[in-house]
Amino acid sequence: MKTRLALLVAVGALLLPLSLRAQTGLPPGPQDRNQQRSAGAIRDVLDLTDRQFNELNDLRDSHNQKLQDFSVQLRDLERQRREAMAAGDNPALVGSLAFQVQQIQQQMQEENKAYHEEALTLLDGGQREKVEQIQEALKLAPSAGALMQFGLLDTADLPGGANRGNFLGGPVGRMNMGGPVGGRGSAPPPNR
Repeated sequence: MKTRLALLVAVGALLLPLSLRAQTGLPPGPQDRNQQRSAGAIRDVLDLTDRQFNELNDLRDSHNQKLQDFSVQLRDLERQRREAMAAGDNPALVGSLAFQVQQIQQQMQEENKAYHEEALTLLDGGQREKVEQIQEALKLAPSAGALMQFGLLDTADLPGGANRGNFLGGPVGRMNMGGPVGGRGSAPPPNR
C-alpha cells in the first residue's frame, strides 16, 4: 500500500510542473518534450486515430486529476494522523483517520481499475489485442536481462540493436565476466 501511495504521489509531482508550466506560459521543458514523445509513441504503437488519441488524452487527464485529488486528501489525513499519534491522547481518532486513509486508497484502486477498463473501450479489437501482447511481454521482460547478460538472446533485431544499453538489467549483447568492459583497459579476468 505504501509503495502504491508513493508511486501516486510521484506521478502527481511529475504532473504538477506541467500544469504550472502551462499556466505560466513558459516554453516546454525536458519533461514536456518527453511527454510529447510518449504521446507520439502511443499513436504509433497502437495506430490511434485522432479521435481515439484525443479521447484517451481527455480520459487520462481526468484520471490524473482524480488521483491528484486523492493524493491531497491522503497527505492531509496522514498529517492529521501523525499529529494525533504525537498527541497520544485520542486512539479512537488515530484509528478513524487510519480507516479513512484505507478508504481513500481503496477508492484510488477502484479509480485505476475503472480508468483501465474505460481506456480499453476506446480501442478497437486489434488495438486491444496489441495491448494484451505488450502486457504479456512485460511479464517476461524481467527474465530478459539475465538472458542477455549471457548472450542467450539475439539482440540484433531489437530497436537500437546490440547497443541497447542496460534497460533490462545488464549489458546487452556481451557477457560481463569481470574483465574490462567495452574493450577499455587490459586487466585479465581473475584466475580461479
